[in-house]
This record gives sequence, structure tokens and C-alpha cells, in this order.
Amino acid sequence: MIDAVASEWLKLRSLRSTYHVLASTLSALALTGFAAFSISKYFDTKGPGTEPVGTGLALGADIPPVLFGVLGVLAISGEYGTGMIRLTLTTVRRPWIVVAAKAVVVAAVAAIAGQLLAFATYLTAQAVVGGRPIGASLSEPAVLTQIPAAGVCCAVAAVTGLSLATILRSTPGALVALVALLLVPAGVERFLPAPWNDLVASLTLSSLAEQLAGVPGSGAFGPSTAVAVLAVHVTLLLLAAILAITKRDA
Repeated sequence: MIDAVASEWLKLRSLRSTYHVLASTLSALALTGFAAFSISKYFDTKGPGTEPVGTGLALGADIPPVLFGVLGVLAISGEYGTGMIRLTLTTVRRPWIVVAAKAVVVAAVAAIAGQLLAFATYLTAQAVVGGRPIGASLSEPAVLTQIPAAGVCCAVAAVTGLSLATILRSTPGALVALVALLLVPAGVERFLPAPWNDLVASLTLSSLAEQLAGVPGSGAFGPSTAVAVLAVHVTLLLLAAILAITKRDA
């Protein structure tokens, strides 16, 4: 297993798309900075009553999961496109080890990069807000939990993308499925009656990150339930991916 993880880490590092995707996550910083600037200007004009910036993590929360999901997709879809997956499965006799090793690598990379991005997002928002009372200090308990929670959800998104690409064996198909899975619920919930709208909204990754951090009013679940939902999400997708690669590709 260790050798398989080392091999997958080497593969991921050798892909130019890995660096392109990681660089593109910086777009979340630009969006956060712009949103924080707009809110700050409104505060300066209208005074108290405007929506607070808080940690700033919610301002661009939908971008990182999608991009880290793309990282997971590209970690295996290229092998299907070039046929290298056959060599991989010949070298590693147990297909489930291939999926597990790739999942470990993409999850680790996404968690670390997502953590750094979350911290950079927070610092960007606070730098724009300045001394206005619409930001959030590191001394506030919610801040110290929201930043790690954002990193966890980036890892979940990466494993989601990897699983979908393994199941579908198609880069375009996996990308469409990824975007649908991560973003469509946020749009659908607006048309649902209560309490279904709140439940569906609570199941999005960005919302689960806040619920995992225990942010008040962030959704229908508490931290422990959010952990359980994320665990079930990852487990079911990985099992489906392992089943697909074992029955079809082995």
C-alpha cells in the first residue's frame, strides 16, 4: 500500500494539470477580496446593518470544492484516456488498492492546499475589512474551527471527483457530474418547500463546512452529524468506485 501511495504521489506531481488546478484556486482569493471590498464600501455608506464579512470564507466558498474536485477527476481520468490504467492495474494486482492510494494522495494534497487557501482567504478578507466591525478576529472560536473545516471539505471534494472519474471513465462526464453534485443542490433548494429546502441546502459541501465548524444558523445539522454525512458521502462514492474498477477494469 505504501508503494502504491508513493507511485500515485509521483504521478500526481508529474501532471501539469495539478499545478494549473492548484493555481486556479487562487481565484477564490480574488472573489473574496472583491466581495469584502463591496461589503465594506456599503458599510461605509450605509453604516451598521449590512451583512458582515465575518471570516470571509463564505464569500467564495463554492469555488474551492469544485476546483479540488477537478483535481481528483484529473488524477485518474487521464489514465483512462491514454490507456495507462491497464498498466497500473497490471502492476498493482488489487484494483481497490489503486483507488485507495489515489484517494489518499488527492485527499492529502487537497486538505493541505485547502487549508492554506482557507487561511489566505481569511487574511485577505480581514485585510480588506481593516478596522471595520464586520470582520472576525482569530480570537473568536468560530474562526479557529471554520478554517480547518474548509480544508476537510476540500479533501472530500477531491475524493468525490476521483470517485466519479473512476466510475464514469470520462473526463467530461465526470466534470459534469461533479459540478451537478456540488452546485445543483444550492440552486434546487430555492424552489423546494420548507423544511426540504433547508435540508437540501444543508447537504452542500460549503454548508457542511460551516456546520462542521459549528457556525450558528449554518444549517440543519450539528458538527457530529456533519461529520457523519461527510463520512457516508465519501464511503459510498469510494465503494462505488472500487466496485466499478474491480468488476469492469480488473
